[in-house]
Amino acid sequence: MGLEHWQETIIVLLIAYSPVILIANVPGIAASSFDVRFGARRLSQREMDIIAKVERVLEDCASKSGVKLPRAVWRVQDTGEINAYAYAHNRVCFTKGILHKYSDTEAGIERLAGVAAHELGHLRNWDTRINMYLHYLSLPVNFGIGLTNNTLGKMPFIGLVFMLATVLFRIPSDIAHMLNGSVSTFREYQADRFAAKLMNGVGISGFLDDTTHTEERQGGTFTQWAIRSHPPSELRHDELVKAAN
Repeated sequence: MGLEHWQETIIVLLIAYSPVILIANVPGIAASSFDVRFGARRLSQREMDIIAKVERVLEDCASKSGVKLPRAVWRVQDTGEINAYAYAHNRVCFTKGILHKYSDTEAGIERLAGVAAHELGHLRNWDTRINMYLHYLSLPVNFGIGLTNNTLGKMPFIGLVFMLATVLFRIPSDIAHMLNGSVSTFREYQADRFAAKLMNGVGISGFLDDTTHTEERQGGTFTQWAIRSHPPSELRHDELVKAAN
């Protein structure tokens, strides 16, 4: 007995997506692939000593606030930019720039802990997993589009038909990415609130106060403004002050 059309479609989708779904759910494999993608590496001994101080501040704050810390695997990116970010199941990555800027004083360590708390908030809220799943779920679509464009796409008329078909296949993926981007600002505020609750306003507020004086915002279209992932540091600082009061 032959399969119904919808059954064939489900089987094709399962075959296409099962490898990437499997990879996305194996933390070691998925996170390691993002390490390579972002150029993130394991810590040196000096960097481990800095992170150990940051962890002590986080653990002390967690015991006082009663907030449970998600498990994190720390990474470093070799760039002078002042930044940190979370990704995959459990990765938190500092740039060399932010470690060198803030690792020499107790106040600096508190700022690093505040930044780490913000990134742990992303892990706690599953923001990084959502981004990771969207990335992996886009791979079969992008692979199929590339394959079609390099084979059938070169044929007259047939190529046009398949080009239109690939555009239709991309619509759900593009919509998912657009919706995910549209709530990114809200997620940044959520991560700030997690950091503020964990550390009672210590660290993250000071870091935002530092960055608000040096931050430059480029103008652009409404679309660029709407999908901007991080709200201005000044507004984030405002929200933390309001929460503290």
